[in-house]
Amino acid sequence: MTEWKYCPKCEGEMADGYTVDQGYGTASVPTWREGEPRKSIWVGLKLGGTTPIEITTWRCRRCGYLESYAPGA
Repeated sequence: MTEWKYCPKCEGEMADGYTVDQGYGTASVPTWREGEPRKSIWVGLKLGGTTPIEITTWRCRRCGYLESYAPGA
């Protein structure tokens, strides 16, 4: 069951969904990770020791405003 949410900008109805990260031949749901990003020469960012949490995004059907959340425990 979808929870109803209303836009904080225009009070329109929000629809839940997700954004897509696309790479070379891949597509995935973006994730949030705690802490500062650590650069890596080989893979862009060092991700070891951090736990990914998938991001849920809500979009207002009236004005298009996006609001993202990283739910989970």
